[in-house]
Amino acid sequence: MDASRKLTKSLLRSVAWLLFVIAGIALWMGGRSISEFAKTARTLVEMEGIGLAVLFAGLPTSTKYFLQYTLHRWRVVRERFHTSVLVFLLFGATSMAQSRYFPPGSLDDSPRGDQFLYEWYSKQLKALDEPSLWTLSKTQKEQSYRFLWLRTFHHPVSVRIDVNGDGTSRLTTKIASGAGGYAPGHLVQNDTSALTKEQTDWFLGKIQENKFWELAPLDKSRLGTDGAQWIIEGVKNGNYRIVDRWSPDDGPVRVMGLLMLKELAKVKIPAKETY
Repeated sequence: MDASRKLTKSLLRSVAWLLFVIAGIALWMGGRSISEFAKTARTLVEMEGIGLAVLFAGLPTSTKYFLQYTLHRWRVVRERFHTSVLVFLLFGATSMAQSRYFPPGSLDDSPRGDQFLYEWYSKQLKALDEPSLWTLSKTQKEQSYRFLWLRTFHHPVSVRIDVNGDGTSRLTTKIASGAGGYAPGHLVQNDTSALTKEQTDWFLGKIQENKFWELAPLDKSRLGTDGAQWIIEGVKNGNYRIVDRWSPDDGPVRVMGLLMLKELAKVKIPAKETY
């Protein structure tokens, strides 16, 4: 019995020493691991600190470059804006002036009526691809005359005569697909021909004979709804004149309109469509 007890104690003592040794080894290994981890963590912290230091140290330079770039871009944008404004002032206003066909207040005594007629007539002239004689009068020395015929239910027609420096002239006849009292449509006829000096002199004689440059621009005594607007414009020595009549049965405007339309342009219009 005593021998058995001694053997058991000896075995337990050996196991205890073995566990103590294992615990010591584990403690040593754990310490090394903790040490290595701490070292690694310290290294990372140091690297992070160095990175932040570099970042903050370089921040003023980066900010300087960023501000310089931003200022440069702002100057470029500002210069382009100023250039755009200058281009608009130089060319935009000229373009707007060129697109206006009639002087303000030349078509009606009331501003509302004048604006209504201006928009109506201008829309028709644009569809006919016609220039502004009023604008040309500011620079052109030679004479030009245009008859614009706007019948409510029939095609818009324009006949223009441009006198050349040698006494001859150019005759331009245009017809649009729409109606003079509604949408003008698009250009369907555009004919140009030359008039001799004799033909030109004859036409200018008729202009003088009918006292075009002395006619009143408007005639309020004869107005209507359906019908036709007979509009004749003239340019001479830098002067511009427009004469507008509604469906004249006779008189100088009808005479000049028909001679431009039928005798010179040779446009064939049935009698029932001539109003």
